[in-house]
Amino acid sequence: MKTYTSSEQLRLVGKAWEIRAMLRQWAKQPITLQEWLQRRHRAVHYRAD
Repeated sequence: MKTYTSSEQLRLVGKAWEIRAMLRQWAKQPITLQEWLQRRHRAVHYRAD
């Protein structure tokens, strides 16, 4: 399974059962998707500098 992210979107590519399993794991986390994307975007941005 592959995951593509930007500051405003998340794209999961893989088999349906893989995507469902990943979404179930993420649903257990106490963070919203928007917060996760913002944190990930900032971390990638800082790493590039």
